[in-house]
Amino acid sequence: MQKSILIIGMGQGLSLAIAEKFGKEGYQVGMISRSADKLAGFQLHLDKMGIVSNYEKADLSDTEQMIEAIEKLKVKLPVFGILHYNAVDARMIPLMEETADSLTTGFRISVGNVLEAVKALMDDLLESKGSVLLTGGGSANYPNASIASISLGKAGIQSLAYMLSDCLKAKGIYVGTLTVSGWINPESKTHSPAILAEKFWKMNKDRKVVEVTY
Repeated sequence: MQKSILIIGMGQGLSLAIAEKFGKEGYQVGMISRSADKLAGFQLHLDKMGIVSNYEKADLSDTEQMIEAIEKLKVKLPVFGILHYNAVDARMIPLMEETADSLTTGFRISVGNVLEAVKALMDDLLESKGSVLLTGGGSANYPNASIASISLGKAGIQSLAYMLSDCLKAKGIYVGTLTVSGWINPESKTHSPAILAEKFWKMNKDRKVVEVTY
């Protein structure tokens, strides 16, 4: 059965490496982010590699926009066997400059919309006995007040992964988060996007543990 991976929070770096790796393994690629121009560029890049992809634009602070984009991609691509959620509220704002509203918006982007995306893809994930792969971060374990929203978001992803796994494993759906505890850099010998994409692929193949810290 032909399957697809949906990458929410598509961008240069890790998510593009995920698209390349999973595409080479036979998956078609769906992409969602807020820049149509960048998405078109990624599609052209993947096409040159022989990887079929499609995309929809959405502001991930707007849940309805995201769900609408997912529904459109479900029509364009084969069944989604994998959801990779890579979006984060990446504002580097100190905690005391945040507000309840700004943190709430950030949490929706980083954590809350994971749940909504899973619900929107539930039929596909059930049919394919698929996977939900989440990009975590070291600030979940070492919170930093200078990047408050990022730290709260990664803590939320860590907790959500375990709860989602408890809810979905009996249905045959794997949930895993890679807690990235290093600076993602193309030149890194340990934390390049390509190396991390391989880690995600292994998690998806093994389907054994909820969290891998690397």
